[in-house]
Amino acid sequence: MKAYKYRVYPTKKQITEINLQIEKSRQLYNKRLALKKDAYKNKGINLLRKDLYKQVKGNNEMHSQVSQNIADRIDKAYKNFFARIKNCERKKGFPRFKKYGTYNSITLPQIFNQNNIGKKTYFPKIGWMNVKYHRVLQGTPKTMTLKKAKSGKYFITVCCDNVPKERIKVGNGKVGIDFGLNHFIATSDGKFFDHPKPMRKMSKKRKILAREFSKTKKKSKNKNKARIKLAGVDEQITNTRNDFGWKLCRKLIEKYGVIYVENLNVKGMVKNHYLARAITDVSWSDFTNKLFFKAESAGGKVVKVNPKNTSQKCSGCGEVVRKTLAVRTHECQHCGLRIDRDVNAARNILSIGEIGQELPKYKPVGDEAYTDGISPKQALLMKQEIPLQ
Repeated sequence: MKAYKYRVYPTKKQITEINLQIEKSRQLYNKRLALKKDAYKNKGINLLRKDLYKQVKGNNEMHSQVSQNIADRIDKAYKNFFARIKNCERKKGFPRFKKYGTYNSITLPQIFNQNNIGKKTYFPKIGWMNVKYHRVLQGTPKTMTLKKAKSGKYFITVCCDNVPKERIKVGNGKVGIDFGLNHFIATSDGKFFDHPKPMRKMSKKRKILAREFSKTKKKSKNKNKARIKLAGVDEQITNTRNDFGWKLCRKLIEKYGVIYVENLNVKGMVKNHYLARAITDVSWSDFTNKLFFKAESAGGKVVKVNPKNTSQKCSGCGEVVRKTLAVRTHECQHCGLRIDRDVNAARNILSIGEIGQELPKYKPVGDEAYTDGISPKQALLMKQEIPLQ
């Protein structure tokens, strides 16, 4: 499955109709959710998707397929809720009613005619819309979602099945990758790739807009204008991260056929208050997911390996050389190897991956930490590895 996202430029009349359809969908969602909760609370009956659709149907102003998808969303919300309970997650996330402004999309679960998607795209009850059709769909279109972003822009997302492999010439080499904050990526070849860090660059502008938003009067036009400006900055930050991530993934896959990455527990690492903002800004987990998807679609391979002692172990002789987070150069007293700390870790990741070591039985926390602005005393107090409870 692959999703294609396109920018939509609706007319003023179509914008009014889209907002109306979204609001009606929200109200219908709340009605069906209330019915499901009351049936279980009062009668002990669990209403299934088909029961919800039969008892509370949409009106003539809403397409039947869109109405059916609302029942699917409620059913999926409950399944995810019980899955989180089964996995013993801290936040259970019981399905809640949607407030005004929080329901922002409508979905057409079945596409009957592929010719309705292109520079002119047809969505039922809304009509033909102008679309920035920047690339051609591949595979078989299955679903189409029309979404209103927080910035006020409109997008359609078409999900396709049976998508052929991407035409990328996959490299023959193997490489180990170590994530960091001084350098986003250090490879076992000794190369470094730096992250643009958009949140840090735009933090000042975002603080000003957030302050303006908080000072405006509730439910006023100025409040809405300030919200759109703030959402525009957040959208720009997200776009910068995505653009950098996809381009770097392609660059790595074109050179290396097998890529070994460390299996980091990012949720545990962001609990470190000194590094949480910097780790969130570079988004290691999101990049890893992109790398897996891109490699699989092109015919490459990405493998997660055990990151235990990758920074402490010498890649030359295998001896453990203890060092704090403040020390950024690996110096081995046994074999005399002197290289960058991150490159040493990347070489160890490559060797572990080729051996085929199992995934970790511990959670690495802050091993590849950014130390600018942190005193040596703070760096010494940071734990590098903690065992699973």
